[in-house]
Amino acid sequence: MLRGRRILVLALSVGITAAAAACNGSKTDVAARVGSHDITMEQVNTAMKQQFDANGTSGATFTASELAAAQLNILDNMIQVEAMFQRAQKDNLVPDDAKVDQEIEKRKQDAKLSEDDYIKKLQQSGMKESDLREQVKKDLAITALKDKEKARVKAPSDADLEKYYSVHQKEFVAESGVDISTIVTDPANNGAADDAIGDAAAEQKIKAIYEQLKGGADFATVATQRSEDPNTAPRQGRLGPATVAQLKQAFPTRPDLADRLMSMSAGQYTEPIKDAASGRWYIIKVDSKREQTKNLTLKDVRQQIIDAITQQRQQVLLSALLMATMSEISLKNYLADRIVQNPESMAMVKPSELLTAGAPLQQPSPRIENENQNSSGAPGDRTGAARNVNGGRAAAGKQ
Repeated sequence: MLRGRRILVLALSVGITAAAAACNGSKTDVAARVGSHDITMEQVNTAMKQQFDANGTSGATFTASELAAAQLNILDNMIQVEAMFQRAQKDNLVPDDAKVDQEIEKRKQDAKLSEDDYIKKLQQSGMKESDLREQVKKDLAITALKDKEKARVKAPSDADLEKYYSVHQKEFVAESGVDISTIVTDPANNGAADDAIGDAAAEQKIKAIYEQLKGGADFATVATQRSEDPNTAPRQGRLGPATVAQLKQAFPTRPDLADRLMSMSAGQYTEPIKDAASGRWYIIKVDSKREQTKNLTLKDVRQQIIDAITQQRQQVLLSALLMATMSEISLKNYLADRIVQNPESMAMVKPSELLTAGAPLQQPSPRIENENQNSSGAPGDRTGAARNVNGGRAAAGKQ
């Protein structure tokens, strides 16, 4: 399948925490206690602030009940993260300070943040550097725990593969299309703060690459060495199979491109092409072509089925691990208790100063990814429902 060309915007922190405490307590109020660890309302508000900024929204636009709902969901996610971290601690999977330093530097580099930008983003998010270090430590520890558990899942048997193929056979169809590889230059990598300079530099670079190819250079080698697409360059530029519909979706400003690639022969490549939507420059090579739709055999999709079954089983295991961990740990959710004891307190919830400080961002700001603590993604989801550590307690095994 053709993966849509995406510019991965990395954010300095994750999640968004909702509003002030339902009882309007101080910033040091304890929202929950997980084992011997306290989660404060200040931490909840900081996480909410990050999410609001990422979604370009403001706490001032939310009703009291919406803030309370978001608050509970964010806190629930934070509780799960802390519980899983304590599980990782028991398994001696917590990284040392050197590994935390290394990960923070990597994320800064991936997000292309200077030291000044890094400090500014911390301040905007309401975080201290010690908070970020603790967050990164938990990320790494939980990731190590999940990787350890996933490694316990054995490969599916031949009988498993045959059964899966039999049930899903109608889905295994290869539509007509092309397998393609690309070489990409990106203005974002070539022009400091001036878009025009970046575009001119990217165009000059792609033209030089094109001349190199015409001189007999190997496409795969050049793609590996010079392409500026981080997803395909390590794979010798290979993007993979794409149908006509997928090509039109991937290159919306070039509706002619799909038919053109279908008319080319394997081994041919295009001249430099600019995609107006992303501003990137491409040279696209046709690796192979399917003129007609065909049904795929078990042999064709064997690895795909192995991956699907393995990932499903890993997800079930991780969901079970989370459930077992939550059932074993000592837990007290004080925020939930306060709302249950006094439902009227929901009407008293107001955005904290942290949530309303500054104008909301118009688009997500650069951030450092945190896969273990995140919000539910959709800006339109005004409850801000947090994504569970393993994709949802009730979603065991669901892809």
